[in-house]
Amino acid sequence: MIEKSFLKDLIDHPNLISDLRFEEISKILESVKKIFENEYLLLEFNQKDSDEDIFVIGDIHGNLETLLEIFELIGLHHTDLVIFLGDIVDRGPKQLECLLFIFILKILNPHKYYILRGNHESLEINKMYGFYEEFINKFKDPHKFEKIEKVYNLIPICALVNDTILCLHGGIPQNVEFLMNIRGVKTKDFSPLLEDSSQDLTQIIWNDPKEGLQGFTDSFRGPGIKFFGEDVFDIFMSRYNLKFLIRAHECFSEGFRWFFHHHLLSIFSSANYQGGFSPNPASYAVISKNEIILEIVNLKE
Repeated sequence: MIEKSFLKDLIDHPNLISDLRFEEISKILESVKKIFENEYLLLEFNQKDSDEDIFVIGDIHGNLETLLEIFELIGLHHTDLVIFLGDIVDRGPKQLECLLFIFILKILNPHKYYILRGNHESLEINKMYGFYEEFINKFKDPHKFEKIEKVYNLIPICALVNDTILCLHGGIPQNVEFLMNIRGVKTKDFSPLLEDSSQDLTQIIWNDPKEGLQGFTDSFRGPGIKFFGEDVFDIFMSRYNLKFLIRAHECFSEGFRWFFHHHLLSIFSSANYQGGFSPNPASYAVISKNEIILEIVNLKE
């Protein structure tokens, strides 16, 4: 058991997260794991009668500066629901700090903060892009990373807001029935389905939209991963009577991009992700009365 007062102090003073001992980190991971075990692969929210807006946050990638700016904006806005679209770690300077900060928010407010799985909530990808190496260098024991991997495997996949707006990390899968297949399935019960559903899960966290394309085509990202066009996107959206899809996964110089006649919004919430030679602002989305408002984060000097 970890004291809530201790966690609140970490949120108020996030610089302290860097100095946590593994025993303290382990308690945070165990606490958030228990919460994820009782969540569903497809989260469903009904906010139709609420005047509160919903924040949707894209890739963070270890950018604690931007994350704290967004957290401050959330506090000013008094929203009662925040959805992170995944890719919290890898590449950035404060990867563990970002991961723990968001997990602590989840522990303190489990019905306000929700996290979806991105392609970087993965041991394999963390080994390729920096987080695993950073963690092992700090704690000197590969087995300790298993606690993080166990949490990854319990993170929900997508979120449906007001039966109208779908939030996920990457894109639509080729299997249009996948959402129906996972509806009502808890994250801890996904293992028996994994053999039949691994391809669909891969595509939800990896696929990308592409204008001017018909159907699905192979992506440069790897085997089984696809680009998808507006025609199959429309089929998917019609199947579930959806109006909008909000996703992350790609960094654009403008910080966001609309696709398919403003029905798919791609956001990215890590500013200057590729460094000063190719700057980008951070963006996030606000869902207000079933409409989407795109916001750009203005970092303090």
